[in-house]
Amino acid sequence: MMVCQKVEEKGTTTYNEVADELVRKVLAEREQKEKGKFDEKNIRRRVYDALNVLMAMDIISKEKKDITWKGLPTGCRQDIDSLRKEVQTRQEKLQQKRDTLRELLVQQVCFRNLITHNHSRGMSDEKIPMPFVVVNTHSSAVIQCDMSRDRTDVMFEFSMPFEINDDNTILKKMRMDKASISTLQDMLPKDLMAYCQENRLLDSIVTPERSQHRRSPELHHSAMPYHRQRDRTYRPQYDYSYDPLA
Repeated sequence: MMVCQKVEEKGTTTYNEVADELVRKVLAEREQKEKGKFDEKNIRRRVYDALNVLMAMDIISKEKKDITWKGLPTGCRQDIDSLRKEVQTRQEKLQQKRDTLRELLVQQVCFRNLITHNHSRGMSDEKIPMPFVVVNTHSSAVIQCDMSRDRTDVMFEFSMPFEINDDNTILKKMRMDKASISTLQDMLPKDLMAYCQENRLLDSIVTPERSQHRRSPELHHSAMPYHRQRDRTYRPQYDYSYDPLA
């Protein structure tokens, strides 16, 4: 595939030019993932073999040292387009899974920091079960609230702008979503830690070691933006039960 794309990109080229560029590309990619030396002659031989196959299929033509791109058969081009679309789809799904993993990591860090924060303050009779939802608006707003019998649907009507935040958002506003590298190494399996660092999933979480003992700032409602909405049905979608304050 790489050989075919390279010749198509250049139009007219030579065996050595294609081989040199692909050897540099392959070696660079492999050195980033694995340490060690790779056999350049073996890579070059594979490139030459691929070029000979393309020439046998009449996809390229050769005149002396020059090779020229002639084009793929219609069926082959459709197959390549289909494969490219599949690769793009898989990459998008993979990115979605990485985003989900990043959010789960943030959530676990928040819970861990909340437990540590509560233990440092001692046990209290005032507890807020999790998960929870905070609805805030102006103190002079008129609020009408209707709830279904099974308590799965809640209808709010506000006379003024309002905002709805879940427990994860509140913990992030309290800056509970930060942790040091050493803390994350204790939390995560070695392989998961390496994967997260390789894909930069911890960039928004990691904080210097010295900042871990700073007191978490209180949440300021005045800093929250309001969204202008009147009628809105909120349907909680939680599939877990967690009470770190208990």
